[in-house]
Amino acid sequence: MEPTSKRVRHGQATTAATKTSASLKEPPLTPDMTTLAAQTLFSIPELAEIIGRFLNKKDQLHLSMTNRLLHRTLTPLFWSSLDLFNKPQAERLLRSPAAHQVLGKNFYRIQELKIQTSTLVYLINSMIRHPEDQPMATTTTSATVTTSSSEPAPIPLPESPLPNPLTVTLPRMTRLTSLEFKTEQIPDGDDSIKDAYPEISVMPRLTWLLHLNSSLTQIRVSGCRVRSPYDAHLFIQALPSLTSLRDLDLNFRMSAVRWEVVIELLFFCLPLSVENVSLCPSKLEDGIPLSLGSPPLPGGGQDTELAGLIGTRRALGKRYKPLERLRRLQIEFGRWEDTQLLCLFVQDCPGLETFSPPLWNHDGYRSISADLAQAVVQHCPRLRGLNSCGQASSNIVDALPQQSLEFIANRSRHSEPKEMALCLQAISRSQYASLREVRIEECSHVRGSAVQAILWTCVGLETLVIKGRPCVATRLKHLVEKDWVCTRLKTLEITVDLRQVRVPAVGLATMPAVYDATWTMLRRFYCQLGALTEIEVLNLGIKSKEMQWLDENGQERVAIVDKPKSKRRQARNQGEEDDSWSADDDTSEYNTARAKGSVVASNADATFPGLLSLGDESTGRAGYLNWLAGLTKLRELRGHVQATTSETLRTVGQRELEWMLRHWPKLEVEELLPAVKTIQSKPRRPLPGDKIPSHIVWFQQQRPDIHIRKDSS
Repeated sequence: MEPTSKRVRHGQATTAATKTSASLKEPPLTPDMTTLAAQTLFSIPELAEIIGRFLNKKDQLHLSMTNRLLHRTLTPLFWSSLDLFNKPQAERLLRSPAAHQVLGKNFYRIQELKIQTSTLVYLINSMIRHPEDQPMATTTTSATVTTSSSEPAPIPLPESPLPNPLTVTLPRMTRLTSLEFKTEQIPDGDDSIKDAYPEISVMPRLTWLLHLNSSLTQIRVSGCRVRSPYDAHLFIQALPSLTSLRDLDLNFRMSAVRWEVVIELLFFCLPLSVENVSLCPSKLEDGIPLSLGSPPLPGGGQDTELAGLIGTRRALGKRYKPLERLRRLQIEFGRWEDTQLLCLFVQDCPGLETFSPPLWNHDGYRSISADLAQAVVQHCPRLRGLNSCGQASSNIVDALPQQSLEFIANRSRHSEPKEMALCLQAISRSQYASLREVRIEECSHVRGSAVQAILWTCVGLETLVIKGRPCVATRLKHLVEKDWVCTRLKTLEITVDLRQVRVPAVGLATMPAVYDATWTMLRRFYCQLGALTEIEVLNLGIKSKEMQWLDENGQERVAIVDKPKSKRRQARNQGEEDDSWSADDDTSEYNTARAKGSVVASNADATFPGLLSLGDESTGRAGYLNWLAGLTKLRELRGHVQATTSETLRTVGQRELEWMLRHWPKLEVEELLPAVKTIQSKPRRPLPGDKIPSHIVWFQQQRPDIHIRKDSS
């Protein structure tokens, strides 16, 4: 009987297990459970609004047309910003009656506005016509304003050469937080630029917008003409009421007003909330210099249509409290004598962190720059960065406490190479441990000694960017004379001048014919790059004198096809170039060949020899890609690193790309392909030479998230 009882218990256990497994089965799907996750997500207005902020205008519009809930949620987000810098887009908006109606309904939602001269006139005129100013009038729905005998006549349209295309009136714009304006310009016949509407007074209209929007946090004005002292006075008068203003960037065109007077009054009327200030005159036009207290010039007074809206001129009240929140200050002057005002201004900036000393090469400016350095050190103890490399910056660096400066930048082409070198050398002596960032941009030339001073001493450097137009390059021999101490670099952007004629080795057809001395320097340079184990962005450019290799901008290769053999032998036997080499040398041969029709153009054919290759032991071809195995944090590899040049087509293949995928796991950008050429801003048709090699196609298939084509810019 015992075996029978065991079989019964076993059967009962099996039945219980079956019931348990049946109870654990997933319940059947209901219609509510088949709803897509995207529909559930976008049904929550808060989430839809958060996601919508990361979409462009086109995607926001398409998403808002999905259902009514998304339309109500995304419409305020769509109209929160209005960009009228794009002139064709602005014309389409202003010429569409349907768009006029939508603009009128959502005009009050606009918080960020980008606008030019013509569209500013349109909007201001439509705001003046709105019945808020005339309670008994009806809202105009056409270009013709209709009135009755019992109703007061509407405010007439301002006299302007621009007919207003808007067929609706617009309410007051009172929710702006960001305002950007730039003068509308057109090319002149002699390739210069001139104002499209020089007869329009823009300043009163901008001033009215300031009066209406006290919650503005950002103001950027570029190219606005100051036509009279009255305009400047009213603009300055509106600034103290902007109690939330943080960023102020003004680039005025001065005509009849003294710039230094405007600067002094404007600075002492700034609100206490301001954090970033940039005041620059784009052009000091000829005329009678007047102060703000001078009477208005004939025809330069206030616009009649804004007479009752802006208000009358009042005495400007001076601010007696310091700008404790001001972090960045940049003020440019038209005369070196006026720079002494900066000594007074910095006394009001105890929290200043970034300062842009003026660039003047004048004997009288030396004493002013010395006084300015003492004032900055005394009144700005938090100073951490300078935005220019000149005489004044050198004085400030010498006066600052040691190891207190964190970054130095220069974005002006007016910097003297000698003064820039002295400034960088002064930094290398006293700020070598604290310096984190060096950005030299838009400069004409950077001396090799200045670059050496940074690379050999600044142990804490993380960012080094040296570029300019035309191509600013550092000689290869200057980069490899000593070992770099800045091994913590995360961003390196530099152009290397190889200074040698590159002759393709036709017999070997594998590597360019490079002199032994150049190979030695290249190996040292590659070794320096391999030591940058913290590097994330690497942008390496090449500049060469040889017209067959690369043009001076590093973008277009110009090849002389029928070069005589005798000159080719001379080039092969030529030694290292001398230091007096100029970019303008030997262009007569190129111009002559171009006139004969023997010049052809192709993609830039320049790469660092052997850098992207693993080499080939069977043929004795050298490769140095293994030297970069330590760059495990590399995200971007840019510059002259294309795999389609005459060298890399034979030296970079499947093996090299597989190596990159293994050793550079964080790679996001690698410019293996040249930029897509355009003809008159339009992409040209593909040519047979544009075929992408199979190993690059494989690389893109393995990592489709990596951008492999050079940017056209």
